[in-house]
Amino acid sequence: MNFEKMFEPELIGKCKLMNRIVMAPMGNINMADSTGRPLDKMIEYFIERAKGGTGLLITGLVPVSYGIDPTVSEDNDTSYFPRIDGTSRTRLSGWRDLTAGVRPYGSKIFIQLTAGLGRVGSPEPALKGKILRSSSWNRNFYVPQIPHVPFSDRRIKKIVKSFGQCAANAKSAGFDGVQIHGHEGYLMDQLTSDPWNRRMFGRYRDKNRFGIDVVREIKKRCGEDFPVIYRIDLTQALQETYGDAIFRKRFHGKERTVEQGLELCRVLYEAGVDAFDVDKGCYENWFWPHPPAYFDDSIYVEEIAGRLKEFFRKENIDAKVIAVGKMGKPECAEEVLEKGWADFVMLGRPLLADPRWPEKVRQGRTKEIIHCIGDQEGCIESFKKGGHPCCSVNPYTGFEEKKKLVKAEKVKKVAIIGAGPAGCEAAMTAHKRGHHVTLFEKSGRIGGQLYTASRMSIKHDIKRYIENLEYQMSLLQKEELEVVFNTEIGSENISNMFDVIICCNGLRMTIPPVEGLDKVRHREVRDFLDKGMELPADVKKILIVGGGIIGCEVGYSLAYEKGVSVTIVGKNDALMPDTVMANRGQMLWMMLGGGSPSGKREDALEEPVTVYNASKVTRFTEGKAHIVANKGRSDPYTPWKALIPDNVKNPFSRRLDPNNVEELSVDTDLVIFATGAQSDDELYYKLLKTRDAIEIYSAGDAKEPGRVWEAINGANEIARNI
Repeated sequence: MNFEKMFEPELIGKCKLMNRIVMAPMGNINMADSTGRPLDKMIEYFIERAKGGTGLLITGLVPVSYGIDPTVSEDNDTSYFPRIDGTSRTRLSGWRDLTAGVRPYGSKIFIQLTAGLGRVGSPEPALKGKILRSSSWNRNFYVPQIPHVPFSDRRIKKIVKSFGQCAANAKSAGFDGVQIHGHEGYLMDQLTSDPWNRRMFGRYRDKNRFGIDVVREIKKRCGEDFPVIYRIDLTQALQETYGDAIFRKRFHGKERTVEQGLELCRVLYEAGVDAFDVDKGCYENWFWPHPPAYFDDSIYVEEIAGRLKEFFRKENIDAKVIAVGKMGKPECAEEVLEKGWADFVMLGRPLLADPRWPEKVRQGRTKEIIHCIGDQEGCIESFKKGGHPCCSVNPYTGFEEKKKLVKAEKVKKVAIIGAGPAGCEAAMTAHKRGHHVTLFEKSGRIGGQLYTASRMSIKHDIKRYIENLEYQMSLLQKEELEVVFNTEIGSENISNMFDVIICCNGLRMTIPPVEGLDKVRHREVRDFLDKGMELPADVKKILIVGGGIIGCEVGYSLAYEKGVSVTIVGKNDALMPDTVMANRGQMLWMMLGGGSPSGKREDALEEPVTVYNASKVTRFTEGKAHIVANKGRSDPYTPWKALIPDNVKNPFSRRLDPNNVEELSVDTDLVIFATGAQSDDELYYKLLKTRDAIEIYSAGDAKEPGRVWEAINGANEIARNI
């Protein structure tokens, strides 16, 4: 494809962009100092995306409600968000450095301003005696036992005024416009939609009023020519997501309908909005506004952005539409523009994985694009646990100010054992620095555990990433990076041949010793995947032991792709306890039979995957698994509930009585063990003992079973410094 449409200039208001590619706002958590002034970390992060050719950059959310919404502040009135409120010249100096840094590359930059968090903010301030607030009496999303009381009209008007001041500060700091954060169930969405605004009196009982007031205040302070984008969920999509019964029982039958969303866009346009960035969903179905790996490409663009664009055409509304929703594949983004579903395409995580995405597309180098794998471990989970935005497949994201790839002062002979994600990252980085690299792989392909996972159709994002990895490695092999396949390395055949050895040889598979194991057919999950998920013809009922992410993914895949009956037994009270909220929520939703990778309910499982959580397989007999299950176990299927990080105390949590159990039996034709694996670290420790090289390291699963983020970042750290 020529991708001509994508690289046409276009206007938002009177702001002219060099192309139709917009960087989505993604929270710049912990990228500013404790006063809210952007650090070099945040500045270099945006400069890198400007260098890559993005037409419009939008910052992550910047609250305007300090002193009003307690959830945006931490101890001693510090914040993990950047700030631009008040008139602090210290803060503005950081913002001016940021805008000045991106301008030379042709990018424009808008600031995203948010009213606050309200009911979706951390419950921790309440545990310290503060009163949490929202649009009406609402429950805290994370700890529903904690209430939020309604803001008074006076406090809401203070937020409106603060929007105007923050926008004026942004204009003074060199921003080209403002994006208003009005979607996804945050405070602005709480004030402008039915699920959370049940006010009976006052100015803001009118659900359109808050948005109108904010837009008009910004235009009054900054002028009619200062462009405003409004970020909105056209609908919270709760009924579509969960069906009528759960919608009425759990959500009281309330949400913003698409028709109400269209009307809100109309009145906001009349108030002065120049463009709309439009998606669907909220915290209770977080996987819609943050599409995980399982969803198909451009998952809801036509039905959401396309619907709004068509509405504007019919109403003769001259506002631009920005589409969002898994368009990291360039062909998908171009198709959206060619079909007239939107005026701009918005990319979030694809620009974290590869900030040069626009440049590579424009130059016809699409095979070189490093693709997002949709795990959300770096971009979201990292800052939830106290870090900042980064990326599983790009170790430089979020570290642009400190991680540099420089030529090695002394060229060394480097051996890397294992061509999984860690091994490939170490090999590519060391080679680019000028070292002589040999990569050994015992199989005939690269990818390691990622290749194993890609055997499931729901892991199409990983498959695309591996295709890019293969392409990158093929290019470097032409530059004398040596790759040796089908060779298993031991200490005896690598002794004293290299200056540096990096062990990335992965995992050692294990099956727990369960009584009667010889009486049932059984497989280890990774071996099962490597063999293409092949099933004997007589297998109709499958038991999966292990309720972590791989057990649930394989369980759903077997039910979805093979049509077999699946039962999962997990030891924890919650399934997938270590999985990010979006991926966990969508997998539960699909296992429940709520939807599918296509997003359509008609493609969903007819029967949910059977789950025994807080349970354990104790023994097997012929064709049966015997289970001890805790009677107090929770309902495993609550995709609308988030798990709280272990370091946050929930005073309302309950512990299960370990003696309150029942014994059950489950029929099974095949047992698949997804109970984890151990690091294959024998070679590493043997090399350390014999000192067969000057430098010996371990990375990836060979060091510690973990995520792609740890594997790639750890390998990169080693290879940049040898």
